[in-house]
Amino acid sequence: MARQPRSYVRPVEVAVPYLLVLIALIAGAIAVPGFLSSSHLSSMSQTAAYVGIIAIGETLVLLLGGIDLSLPYTMNIAAVLLAGFQASGMSPAPDVLLVLLIGLGIGLVNGLGVALLDINPLVMTLGMNGILQGFSLIYSNGSPIGQAPSFVVTLSTGSMGSVMPWVDVLWIALTIAITLMLVFTTFGRGIYAVGSNRRASELSGMPVRRTLVLAYVLSALAATVGGILLVGYTGQARLGLGEEYLLPAIAVVVIGGTSIFGGKGSYVQTAAGALLITVIESILVTVNIDQSGQDIMYGVIILAMAYLAEVAISGRGARGGGLLRGRLGSLRGWLQPVPKAGEAQAAPPDTGAQVGDRA
Repeated sequence: MARQPRSYVRPVEVAVPYLLVLIALIAGAIAVPGFLSSSHLSSMSQTAAYVGIIAIGETLVLLLGGIDLSLPYTMNIAAVLLAGFQASGMSPAPDVLLVLLIGLGIGLVNGLGVALLDINPLVMTLGMNGILQGFSLIYSNGSPIGQAPSFVVTLSTGSMGSVMPWVDVLWIALTIAITLMLVFTTFGRGIYAVGSNRRASELSGMPVRRTLVLAYVLSALAATVGGILLVGYTGQARLGLGEEYLLPAIAVVVIGGTSIFGGKGSYVQTAAGALLITVIESILVTVNIDQSGQDIMYGVIILAMAYLAEVAISGRGARGGGLLRGRLGSLRGWLQPVPKAGEAQAAPPDTGAQVGDRA
């Protein structure tokens, strides 16, 4: 029986990643003097905000069972274009609006390719990333020029008072908006339904293609906003600006508990994943673990969460033996969707009978 779509999560699914953030903060305070100072906490929250905003789109497409690999050069072309427009003397506000519209167009092409042409999301977005890389190189001639507008620099690096960075204020506002959208709108509920069972959603008359297109548009817009913020943070654009954010953007989504198979998760959990990854990174840097160690951590997280999600969906990973079956069984209870009131839970398949039939 197909898994039931859901537009909500259990409180424990949200609480667990935030509890892990608290544990990581305590571990950092024990290992590093001054780890919980106000200045360091503000710096970490600012870093988490960049990753969290970029991961908005990855959350939406992963909830659909897709992926967006065009994120690096969507960010890069946004940064290169914004800096270039400023160098040519254009006005800041129209510059930013034009860059956002270009990001919308990138997402629209991705969404139409996935929804109408049925191109695999991995292939479609990877191809788009290559196209954008080429355009970035052509536009900049290999050496981007220009700087970010002053208000973008203020948004990226400034603070409200002396404690709360402006980018954190933006992140909190976007977190509230995305969460309300996923919980209370038809589009949000449609994301969960399509991610749980696209075929059933099509048969029930849901606007599946429209949902897919809009999700990829929002994903590209989130990456574009990330590119704008990063050029404001660094002061100028550079080629390859977004490449280092692809793995973190996926990792924070899956570490928060969103299934890479679609239909399960929330952006509130992604926000917790962004905080957790940032705290762990800060600890690793403090104890002199270089970028290669951080990349290994991202890869291990993605593979581990993919395996746990597979266990939650089918239990195939638990076939290896009784001890492993028992230990993973408790994890399945946390990872599996909660049936809505009045919905009957599907009985587990009789594997013994199936084996006998095949014999």
